[in-house]
Amino acid sequence: MAIASVSNPAQRRLGQVLCFYSGKGGVGKTLLCANLASVLAKRGCRVALVDLTLRLGSDLAAWLGLEPDPNFSDLLPVMDTIEPRTLESYLLPHENGLRLLAAPRSPDRWQRIKEGHVEKAIHLLRYRHDFVLVDLATSFDSRVLAVLPISCRIYTMVTPDGPALKNLAELVKLFRLLGYGGRTRLVLNRFTGRELLTISEMERVAGQPFDYLLPEISQRHLGLDGGDTEMHPRLAKGIIPMVEELLGADSRASSPLGMRIFPIFVSPNKIEAKVLHTPGVDVHGKEFRQELQALVHQRVIEQVGPQQLSRENGRGTRAHLEAQVIKVIDEVLAEKVANKWSEQDQQTFRQEMVDEILGLGHLEVLLRDPEITEIMVNGCNQIYVERRGQLMLTDKQFTNDSAVIKIIERIIAPLGRRIDESSPMVDARLPDGSRVNAIIPPLSLNGPMLTIRKFLDEVLSIDDLIGFGSLDQEMAEFLRLCVRARMNLVVSGGTGSGKTTLLNVLSSFVPADERIITIEDAAELRLRQPHVGRLEARPANIEGKGAVSIRDLLRNALRMRPDRIIIGEVRGPETIDMLQAMNTGHNGSMTTAHANSPRDLMSRLETMVMMGNMDLPLRAIREQMAAALDIVVHQGRFRDGSRKITEIAWIEGMEDDRIKLVPLFIFRSEGSVGGKAKGRFIRVNEPPELYSELRQRGV
Repeated sequence: MAIASVSNPAQRRLGQVLCFYSGKGGVGKTLLCANLASVLAKRGCRVALVDLTLRLGSDLAAWLGLEPDPNFSDLLPVMDTIEPRTLESYLLPHENGLRLLAAPRSPDRWQRIKEGHVEKAIHLLRYRHDFVLVDLATSFDSRVLAVLPISCRIYTMVTPDGPALKNLAELVKLFRLLGYGGRTRLVLNRFTGRELLTISEMERVAGQPFDYLLPEISQRHLGLDGGDTEMHPRLAKGIIPMVEELLGADSRASSPLGMRIFPIFVSPNKIEAKVLHTPGVDVHGKEFRQELQALVHQRVIEQVGPQQLSRENGRGTRAHLEAQVIKVIDEVLAEKVANKWSEQDQQTFRQEMVDEILGLGHLEVLLRDPEITEIMVNGCNQIYVERRGQLMLTDKQFTNDSAVIKIIERIIAPLGRRIDESSPMVDARLPDGSRVNAIIPPLSLNGPMLTIRKFLDEVLSIDDLIGFGSLDQEMAEFLRLCVRARMNLVVSGGTGSGKTTLLNVLSSFVPADERIITIEDAAELRLRQPHVGRLEARPANIEGKGAVSIRDLLRNALRMRPDRIIIGEVRGPETIDMLQAMNTGHNGSMTTAHANSPRDLMSRLETMVMMGNMDLPLRAIREQMAAALDIVVHQGRFRDGSRKITEIAWIEGMEDDRIKLVPLFIFRSEGSVGGKAKGRFIRVNEPPELYSELRQRGV
């Protein structure tokens, strides 16, 4: 597939930047860089190579058999005025079509090349080339950091030995922390199949699956001389999948997620020049603030170090790191702002930078607000929150979509998960227990989307719900009697109607001398009883294995001698196991389920039982449900954001072929006053059979 057929530069999109990195030398990244460039050139692509190894001489020039003259250092005198077309004359042409920007011959020339020079040269190359391949140094030099943000692939090389794999694990964590996890591609080189560790074991050490395997070869055929010599077939077998990934979609896209990637780290020299020498600079303006932020990022990387930042989660060093970061911020403020900002402005900037570097950026302020219960990020330009039950659009925005991706990767990195085009959805949990869901392009059409349901610090009681108007005193007493009498309850309702909160309150009525096992997708229940076993489901790992479902946990819980089982939510085939448990001596169990009414709940439960491939007739399923379930409590959410119990129903048994539901309490709506839902809780039935059963159970 040739992509160099667009002749008009105005119609071309910027080429892709591909980086090649490794934690140490001698792992074959230069060989991979040269060979991938060769294959892309033979496919008709316009390809440029850049030697940024920061070593004496140019390894790429040696691989290609070229004399490094001219080279990168020759660009410096004309760097301020050079254009994409004139840059071509500084590239070394190879007979197979690719072109090389070679490294200088002497080390003193490298010292004169700054990150701003590197960044500009690569941007200029993107105007006239479909791919720009950069062979990076093995250190986190500032010139390397200038390239990573504009890269759409970071091919990270490793060989199958223990120290290299452990070093790779640290690199993977660091790339995720910096927001590059979705662009990282792990390449295992010199794989023979006779290693002490299997591929799966090596991937567990690395913390991420290998994207490509390059076999060990006995000779280094490069296929770069343009003659009859072909690339070694085993090497070609490992490289061709890379080419297919790059050319399979729109190969001129500027990022793997179909969005523009903008630099995060900007040359401090450029920033200082603007701040110090630009006449009439507005120190309160947006541009000045962005430059100041970029300078803080650069100084933190230089002074604190990327390795320490990558260990921030899980090492208990947040306070120490925060002190180091604040020290850097204060130095920058004293140097660039002095007394031009008020103390309040400086404190606001200081907090914003700490949140961005060590936390979740703009979201940290929202997470700290006790009135906000949910945060919804719809791309970089739109952040909604739910405050007191009402959706509100905030004034906060991210710089670009890649900044949202960076936040998502920072959340999921400690959990050993990744999000990219091959795995564009992820569920996670913040350290405080808040539930997180993220989805990115191409599945999300308006950019990366992030939803956080906050985990409330305060445990609500039944008196709190009465105070909120969710139910009245008579209903509360009735539900307390049902729980004490070990009746099986299901709380139903729509999304966000407060089902889990109500289940948590109902569980507080369970006597303290009973053994309770809770089973949840994401642990949210907080029971106050002393004898509670908490189980949490687990999704598949990065290899697609190791998933433990609610159904697996429910079956295991039956062997744990529970008095009651409380399931956070049933939504699939685990429903039949829940009914079996309620029918086999675990009375007093509780769960929640999505439904629009108690009658709809019965239909949904039937459907979920059938999802378990149970070859049962419909009447048998309904008989199981009628025998297992006693009470349905339906919760509704109103337009003003309030949540109320709209119906409590008793399952009396079977009537003909249908389950007989008897409504006991209902909420009768009387419209709204001042935007607030108004109505009355009414007792509509008092079946003697129910109260006879309650008396038989000792309440």
